[in-house]
Amino acid sequence: MKSRLFPIAAICISSLLITPVTTAQATKVPSATKQSLRVIAISDHCVDEFDEEETIFINEGDAVCKITVQVRGRGKTKSKVLLQYMDDDEGWISAGYKVLTTNASGKATFSLDTTFPNEYGDDCYDNDSYTHRFAVARSGRHKAFKSATFDVSYTSSDTNPACSYEE
Repeated sequence: MKSRLFPIAAICISSLLITPVTTAQATKVPSATKQSLRVIAISDHCVDEFDEEETIFINEGDAVCKITVQVRGRGKTKSKVLLQYMDDDEGWISAGYKVLTTNASGKATFSLDTTFPNEYGDDCYDNDSYTHRFAVARSGRHKAFKSATFDVSYTSSDTNPACSYEE
């Protein structure tokens, strides 16, 4: 009888050695926080109160429009942010806009400087609207991402001599 217990005891002991592996406590791995970009301020003269800030209006002769954005979900990590616009032929274009780095609180302010026509016969802006978005670059363990799109509408001044049309 002793000889039969020994093999059974060996099986019990070996199963005890394996048991801790199968009954290990699960530890919660912190998930990556959701990253986002939020527009937190737009110059008052660039927003129509009835448009609910879906369009930014740039009118020739007005002060430069400024947009302040905040990148969230990256802690104190600074981020590189770029303003892009959609071109029907070439897709998303970054030309003409400077890459900005956010401060420690994730904020960056963009100035929308616009070159309006200045020579007779130039095409003038007449409430021309273009789609824009922000692109946030990869930074360390944080992935790159794009913001939602928004429209910017440009209008040349009625007093711009380049925009006077002869009839």
